[in-house]
Amino acid sequence: MVGPNKDLAIEKYRGLAGGYDQRAKGVEGIRRDAVAHLKLEPGDVVLDAGCGTGLSFPLIEEQIGSEGQIVGIDLSPEMIARARNRVNDAGWGNVTLIQSAIEDAAIPVEAAAVFFHFTHDIMRSVAALDNVFQHVKPGGRTATAGAKLAPWWAFPVNIYMRRAVRQYVTTFEGYDKPWSLLAPYVPDLQVKSALFGAAYMAWGTVRLPEHSV
Repeated sequence: MVGPNKDLAIEKYRGLAGGYDQRAKGVEGIRRDAVAHLKLEPGDVVLDAGCGTGLSFPLIEEQIGSEGQIVGIDLSPEMIARARNRVNDAGWGNVTLIQSAIEDAAIPVEAAAVFFHFTHDIMRSVAALDNVFQHVKPGGRTATAGAKLAPWWAFPVNIYMRRAVRQYVTTFEGYDKPWSLLAPYVPDLQVKSALFGAAYMAWGTVRLPEHSV
């Protein structure tokens, strides 16, 4: 199956950015639970990979405070523009935004945690994960949440979710276990299903694989 397509993703999100926040309200509970698994502390530096419009920033800011830092990275100029508006409106002086493909991003920090929220294309790119995890401290935390295939007996859920998710992703490669490429970086990875098996959360402690050292 074909992997992620950056050009197609840019095209998709050019049209999606304007109404993204409204459509994302249905997974806010999952977002909050996933951020909690980062176990953030005041002063932590957090990478938000595929940050979109910055919807996760308020939850992260609550935990890290003004002495912490967020680096948000997203491929879409339109999504980053909305994230920048969110940052300016909130008056956060501790957020750095980078408009770039994750695998190409020049990440200026060593982070205590990295967060991925409904970023299937990123989760299926080893190059993207390599770049992100090279900038996480040993023993740092990661958490991800996203959509996945539900069990076979929930095929009506799969039909609905595929139709709903198709507009946001450029590949369904690895859709049965979207977190699988995290295993080399997160040996203690834990996974939990949500939304009747059509979504997941995964989290654990970062340890770089030998090929990344």
